[in-house]
Amino acid sequence: MARVTTSILPPPVQIYYDRLLLAMAQPNLIHTKLAMKKNLAARSGDKIRMERYDDLSVAKVPLGNTGVTPPNSSMSSVYIDAELSFYGQWVEVNDQVDLTSQSPVLNERARLLGRSMRFTEDELIRDYLSATAFVINSVGGVNGDAPTEMALTDVQDVVKSLMSNDAKTVADSIDAANKFGTSPVPNAYVGLGHTDLLPTLENMNGWVSTEQYSSQKLIDNAEVGKVNRVRFLLSSKGSVSANASGLGEDVYNTFICGMEAYTTVGLENANAKFIYHDYKIAGGPLELNSTAGWKMSMGIAITNDAWIANLKSTLA
Repeated sequence: MARVTTSILPPPVQIYYDRLLLAMAQPNLIHTKLAMKKNLAARSGDKIRMERYDDLSVAKVPLGNTGVTPPNSSMSSVYIDAELSFYGQWVEVNDQVDLTSQSPVLNERARLLGRSMRFTEDELIRDYLSATAFVINSVGGVNGDAPTEMALTDVQDVVKSLMSNDAKTVADSIDAANKFGTSPVPNAYVGLGHTDLLPTLENMNGWVSTEQYSSQKLIDNAEVGKVNRVRFLLSSKGSVSANASGLGEDVYNTFICGMEAYTTVGLENANAKFIYHDYKIAGGPLELNSTAGWKMSMGIAITNDAWIANLKSTLA
């Protein structure tokens, strides 16, 4: 007796399209979080100049009773410039894709472009911070490399240097609470690093993870814990210098920042813009294609090299 099977009569549509899209990887964008945000007024050129005055010297010599006026003091300042650059990206979609595809191409195009712009912004800042002049190589580890893996003494050296340079802390303190297994968190600097460093941090003397904080308020979603007076934010997009150690291993750059250590600058009314041209505008006489894209202006500057340290380390 003949039997009808799928090998004889296959279904007209053999694949069912699931309209629920799969989740996309979402890295923590940590390098924009500590930047001072400044705007350059429109039609004011493409550079912004910032100025910081130096302190006057202290006056410890008494005036005495001679009536002689002491020598005057001079004032000095330093200028820091940030230059704007423009960045952009766009995607073109044919109308037949929109008319025939089951995938929500146009909606996803807008989402992907938004992600692209934010990823670009974060990585531009990350790469700029890697050029800071204040570099400390980890030496407290035991892996025999140069630099070594990060150790408590290395973090303490950075904190001591930042405090000696009068860098203000970024993160507020978290007071102690009467809860078992918790710890108060002092006002702290913030370290921006790569997620590969998490095992090293967790094995470090004095490590306190975020779940051990006495309060779960004021914790950034990228924060993993603290050592000494540094609270660490980690991202899979953290800074890594490939094969740069003495033994040819990857070197991880952890930027430990005080307040107002670096700034980002945008142009007024042109910080970020989404640009869409539908088929009637961009598609030509047959209205074949639509375009969408983003454009942004951004300048970056380290405003005080003494307030941001690049702690270089390898892995254990």
